Amino acid sequence: MDRIELVRKLLLASSAALITQTGYLERPRNYTAGDSLYMREVHFIVAVGPGSSPTMSEMARRLDVTQGAVSQTAARLEKKGYVTRAKAEGDKRLTTVSLTPKGEALCQEHIAYDQERYRMVSEFYQEFTDQELERFIAYEEKKRAMFTIHQ
Repeated sequence: MDRIELVRKLLLASSAALITQTGYLERPRNYTAGDSLYMREVHFIVAVGPGSSPTMSEMARRLDVTQGAVSQTAARLEKKGYVTRAKAEGDKRLTTVSLTPKGEALCQEHIAYDQERYRMVSEFYQEFTDQELERFIAYEEKKRAMFTIHQ
């Protein structure tokens, strides 16, 4: 098989995996009794973190999304009772976000869930060496850069 065909197969496999992963990420789930949340909302809660009050700009950087996306997610989570938003004490132009007790509880639960999940995924990848996993990471970073340039 020539190099171009091999790269084509790699990109097709990567695309198929991305479509599957996106479908998984875009389904709401019942993380807690009575509330249906999207994974990006739960990741927002974890990114805020317990006992923390980052600004919306900090959240955009932490999550690598736009400030508009952060504002929309914060508004939804505030309505659901997981976060509160407030003007920053030192600069009223800035808005901070913090977890409510309900948000703190979900954050702790999800951090524990993630740790268990990472153990399971680590077992899934056990056939690969640490060096191979580092190459996969480099591949994903390079692919992201390629598509970022072409936006």
